Amino acid sequence: MGLGLRPARADLVVKIGYVDLERIFRGYEKTRELEAKLKLENEADQQMLSERRQEIEKEIEKLKEELKMQESILSESAREEKQAEIQRRTEELDKLSGYIEQRSKEREAKYTDEILKDLQSKLPLIIKSIAEKEGYRFVFDVRSLFYATPEKEFDLTDKVLARLNEEYKKQKSKAGE
Repeated sequence: MGLGLRPARADLVVKIGYVDLERIFRGYEKTRELEAKLKLENEADQQMLSERRQEIEKEIEKLKEELKMQESILSESAREEKQAEIQRRTEELDKLSGYIEQRSKEREAKYTDEILKDLQSKLPLIIKSIAEKEGYRFVFDVRSLFYATPEKEFDLTDKVLARLNEEYKKQKSKAGE
């Protein structure tokens, strides 16, 4: 008697697909828009920082000149006061630079979180819709696969991304009305 093997049933053929979530994130229209917005905001901050840096550096230079020119006539306490003022201005510049850098990182994190939340709510429905329509039983993220054949027919990324961007544009146009 055999091992009890039965012939394969056609209805059990499993169609498996995958998506590249990283590519979806990068190609999402909302990601592009928020990256452009982030770039503009960061450039504005850098411009402001540059202008303020020039002002403070001029003030520091002026204080140093005054200190140098008046060194012989200033009392010890007056000299220490000028040096302390120079130090305060230098620290102010450092704090401002740190603040701008921190603000940029926080802004980027905020935008990334906004995009990720959006994707977490939309992607499962879009992927499910495409998978059901095209007969896929499983859809994985490409990074979770050790091996996938190179046939593009299993890669659903472009279809998912197209649908995601289409829905985003509809949502955006409704919000703009």
